[in-house]
Amino acid sequence: MLSFRQVHLDYHTAGLIPGVGARFSKRDFQEALKRGHVGSVTLFSKCHHGWSYHPTKAGRKHPNLKIDLLSRQIEACRGIGVRYRIYLSAGVDERLAMERPEWVVKRRDGVTYRPLEAVWFKHLRFNSPYLDVLCDQIREVVERWKDCEGLFLDIIAPQHDYSEGALREMRSLNLNPENEADVEDYAQRVLTRYHERTNAAANSAGNSEMSVFHNAGHVPIGARRYNGYNGHLELESLPTGGWGYDHFAISARYAITTGMDYLGMTGKFHTTWGEFGGFKRPAALRYECAAMLAYGAKCSVGDQLHPDGAMNRDTYDLIGAAYAEVESKEPWCETVTAVTRIALVSAERNQSAARSHLTTSAADEGAARMLMELHLPFLVLDRKSPWAGFNLVILPEGFEMTTELADRTRRFVKAGGRVIAAGNSLINAAGDRFAFDPGARLVGRSSFDPDYVVATSATPDVPVMTPIVIHGGCYELEPTRAQRFLERRITFFNRTWEHFCSHQHAPDASTPVSPSAVATDRVVYFAHDLFTRYARYGQPLYRDFFFAALSHLLGKQLPVSTSLPTDGRFNLLEQKKQKRFVAHLLYAPKSRRGSTDIAGQGTHKPIEIIEDLVPLHNVRVTVRLPRKIRSARLVPTGESLAFSQSGGAVTFTVPEFVAHQMVEMAY
Repeated sequence: MLSFRQVHLDYHTAGLIPGVGARFSKRDFQEALKRGHVGSVTLFSKCHHGWSYHPTKAGRKHPNLKIDLLSRQIEACRGIGVRYRIYLSAGVDERLAMERPEWVVKRRDGVTYRPLEAVWFKHLRFNSPYLDVLCDQIREVVERWKDCEGLFLDIIAPQHDYSEGALREMRSLNLNPENEADVEDYAQRVLTRYHERTNAAANSAGNSEMSVFHNAGHVPIGARRYNGYNGHLELESLPTGGWGYDHFAISARYAITTGMDYLGMTGKFHTTWGEFGGFKRPAALRYECAAMLAYGAKCSVGDQLHPDGAMNRDTYDLIGAAYAEVESKEPWCETVTAVTRIALVSAERNQSAARSHLTTSAADEGAARMLMELHLPFLVLDRKSPWAGFNLVILPEGFEMTTELADRTRRFVKAGGRVIAAGNSLINAAGDRFAFDPGARLVGRSSFDPDYVVATSATPDVPVMTPIVIHGGCYELEPTRAQRFLERRITFFNRTWEHFCSHQHAPDASTPVSPSAVATDRVVYFAHDLFTRYARYGQPLYRDFFFAALSHLLGKQLPVSTSLPTDGRFNLLEQKKQKRFVAHLLYAPKSRRGSTDIAGQGTHKPIEIIEDLVPLHNVRVTVRLPRKIRSARLVPTGESLAFSQSGGAVTFTVPEFVAHQMVEMAY
């Protein structure tokens, strides 16, 4: 079982740097871990530069390392009861890339890497003898350190490789290198070979407790075969490093459905990995660790050890402030299950395949953000997950409605389930009709982009009744048995060089057109890509339309109602053994300042900052529970909390909290 308080101690150290490990002190190392309340630490065997930090026959020790650093770190951990994992850079090895350039992945244009760029991401080919070297390095580690609780193998993703060896092997497998689908097929086969061989190497010492994690920067939704090669999951998600504060929550809501132990991974950095001298505010790390607990995860904080091997006291004071709180909350966070009746079925594509962190769905993000801002607990499902036990299923645009899934949707609705869908999610593969009937006939695709959405008497709580612009185009439909839930207006014309109006687009025209959304008593369908537009534009009125659909379908049976601000978060977990529900309330104001260059590749993203933790007072919560409760209290402090319950709904008010508050409801 994973520790609740882990540190990922990065140690990527260039061969040019002198005095590597020269200031390592067992006493100082132990003192830092104790100050940080650390329960487990990931230590380096081999880094991205290709150097090992211990004597090795399978690799090459750092040229300026005079001691067996890894052994000394492990000895220090053992001395204070801190568990440890071992890291090996798998997909990147700068030293070997320079010595054996034929082992580097070659792109379709013949380029392996740009030689004058100061970037080390020269990806090594798992379809080359490099895989033999990597497996030897893994075996060496697990046979020497048999009490290691796991391995972290980094930079693992399918690579489209056009090297000479890859072309020959594709031909031998009757795959066409000129066909992109065949190249992807080959990449998945190579990755499968990698997983099977590295896992076998990890198990070569006979340690049945050895848990291997293959990191790709994102746990791909639905890639069950590839995710299954992991013994646990680590959800890399540094909010300031380009992932943002919503990514982890979405990823965790999928991870909890896998049945695997998992942790969230953030960093102590102001930006992202490799930032020496970078520190985030204590308020941010406190909030991030609390959010991990709120979504059922253990915690991991990334640090980077100075090349001289000395631990940074400021870093472990920062981590310790957050981890002291985590330690006090652990009894209410162990062995939890999610309590929710809402499912978001992911629109991530190619779900059976391994994928990198660049393949996430904007529609997933938009729908999840709406739900989180409305404080409604939900789970993220892959295409194979059953829908039993859910009252409402959300199918965002991009969802691929196969014949089997159309049948499943019909059965779900017939049994009393509700569906909210958008864009092409209900349309067949040919794009010419609805595979699942929302009570309307598909006419075609509108030629207007943007156009306008108009609230109706069916959406009385939407505060703007005049046309609201929305980009991306939409489908035209003709209601058959569904009501016109939202109206629509087109523009006078699309913007071109021949006709344009004002700075952005033409205003709405009064021409009658098909509706923007239709509704029956069990289905609401949005003709626009509502969720993607919300992810891209953040227009709160789009969320108002979504909430109107929820209210239409669920009425007074909404699972949660609370006075939390929209930037607040609510989640509900259950500890069945202890016979209690635990509600998690989160709040921290966020701002955007500056930007970070992701991995030094020119991909700049805004930095989301948490600096001030503002107390909230008298936060009201009404939550629908499947059991009658007998008591409520604030934990871990233990104060009793007044509550009322009626018809399955429990209502209480939290007098005050800062950043995170748990409410235990025992039954």
